[in-house]
Amino acid sequence: MCTYRSPSCGCASIIAPSRVSSGASLQFALPRAFQYNCRRERCFRVRTIDRYILQELGVPFAQSLGALTFILMTREILRLIELLINKGVGLLPLLKTFLLLLPSFFVLTLPMGCLIASISAFSRLSSDRELTALHATGVSAWRLLPSVLLFSFAVFLMTLTLAQFAQPWTGQSLKKIALGMLRDQVSLALDEGVFNAPTDKVVMYVGERSVPEGPSGIFISDTRNSGEPRIIVARDWKVINDPLHNRLGLTLQDGTIHVNPKDPDEYQTIRFTSYDFKLDLTESLAPEPEERLSLYEIRQKIAETKGQDPRYLRLLEDYYKNVAFPVSTILFGLIGMPLGNVVKRSGRAGGFAVGILVIVSFYVLSVMGDFWVSARVLSPFAAAWFPDAVFALVIVWLFYRRMHP
Repeated sequence: MCTYRSPSCGCASIIAPSRVSSGASLQFALPRAFQYNCRRERCFRVRTIDRYILQELGVPFAQSLGALTFILMTREILRLIELLINKGVGLLPLLKTFLLLLPSFFVLTLPMGCLIASISAFSRLSSDRELTALHATGVSAWRLLPSVLLFSFAVFLMTLTLAQFAQPWTGQSLKKIALGMLRDQVSLALDEGVFNAPTDKVVMYVGERSVPEGPSGIFISDTRNSGEPRIIVARDWKVINDPLHNRLGLTLQDGTIHVNPKDPDEYQTIRFTSYDFKLDLTESLAPEPEERLSLYEIRQKIAETKGQDPRYLRLLEDYYKNVAFPVSTILFGLIGMPLGNVVKRSGRAGGFAVGILVIVSFYVLSVMGDFWVSARVLSPFAAAWFPDAVFALVIVWLFYRRMHP
């Protein structure tokens, strides 16, 4: 507890009571990290305050970063689990793929985590009246600003590095590399007694071998060639899994191939004793990624189309966003200071909720910019920086209201 006397005294001392009283002296509770005799040191030690604020920012940042990354990666995690269960992919290559995909998601979740951390930290400090205690001892909000800027700038550097170097590598091209690695590990897993769709336009029904009196054999509907759809029925089968020779499929025994079964004029029947039915699982893993255009190629395309094709305008906007979005990390950190005072009664949980609302607002502004680029209302550069500009104005207004209530 610290007692702040009149300014003419020029000193402050720490006392025990935990209350606020009216009169000549103001008594309030201080964070333990700041409790020391101010008569020997007239101002708080810089390192103590900064370390305390950075600690308050670090805990919610780590929590929100983990939660947001998990939420955004849910689809990819389910996809990897499907490859593990249905495609027979090994656990080790799946873990490698998961780690390679993380940087592209961190580009999104790092700024979000910085925003939620800033709001949650200052919401907690405000709800526990620690900001009031600091203000009463002469520590203004401007004194806390360097700590927030340092934290936000560190997150900004990480986000910018990932956006400029890691994301292009871990985007569509990374997925192609990772799936190329998985291609050698894929095996064909078929469930008995149910219809299986190992690839597009191929459906298989496998009899239950474990049931002696149950249906046996295999039924295959192959419509990959729309001009000659086929139905294949075989008595027995076995899996072909030879990645070295690029062979993956089934060896069918004692069966019949029905070609064009719906067209009586073109209908054919082919009997066989052994037939290799090949499959290409690469299409089921992922579609072929589109080739990424360079900045020079995009500008060349825009010049050729005279700026009338919105596709290339959006691509140019995406290049500008690779810098604009990381810069928003600093804005997110700053806006959390005044917003934390607004939700001070809600603590860190309320900070998380308000952070999500702010993120949604930023996303809406980004979508508006995308629409205006497509409608050729704004240039790609202006649209990319539009959300940052709006947030910068809001931050100036919030700080002005904070300093001049």
